[in-house]
Amino acid sequence: PDGFAVCYEPAAGALEVGGDWYDVVGMSDGRFGVVVGDVVGHSLAAATVMGQLRSAVRTLLLENHTPAEVLAALDRFAALIAGARTTTVFCAVIDPRRHQVLYSSAGHPPAILMGPDGVARHLDQALSLPLAIVDGLVRPEETAEMDAASTLLLYTDGLVEHLADRLLRDDHDDDVAFLTYRQPTGQADLWQ
Repeated sequence: PDGFAVCYEPAAGALEVGGDWYDVVGMSDGRFGVVVGDVVGHSLAAATVMGQLRSAVRTLLLENHTPAEVLAALDRFAALIAGARTTTVFCAVIDPRRHQVLYSSAGHPPAILMGPDGVARHLDQALSLPLAIVDGLVRPEETAEMDAASTLLLYTDGLVEHLADRLLRDDHDDDVAFLTYRQPTGQADLWQ
């Protein structure tokens, strides 16, 4: 969809698969569900777990669940899948018309929201444990305002490691996934 840019890069030497993922889901009323997640490992086994979790998140978002509801349901699902415990996930619903983002995090690095003035802040007010650690965990949820021309960045920890590795060497040991969204300004070209 317009306003989004995404990237996935597996760990160096991997089979071009891994446990990191991102997704953008068109929801009702022009809203978008966005998610980034990180299954422990970067193997075919991690990719298999990731595929199951990603499909579950997509289904829950298509049914218009809130981020906290998505993560609570994902807790129950992850408890049934070998290798899914301790997966981290950041889930959000962007409402471009209301200029808001509703979010919740299961142990994942916080998203970064940069305003049109260039000031960035972490969306870390709805942080809780990774998936399937505690039964019946109530997931927190918060709303942040997104002014026109604000940019939202969701990422996995591999991005931070990848950036550090680029400064030191070419290969990286973790998968990298990130997603950015820029709130429309009303102008035709969002990225100028």
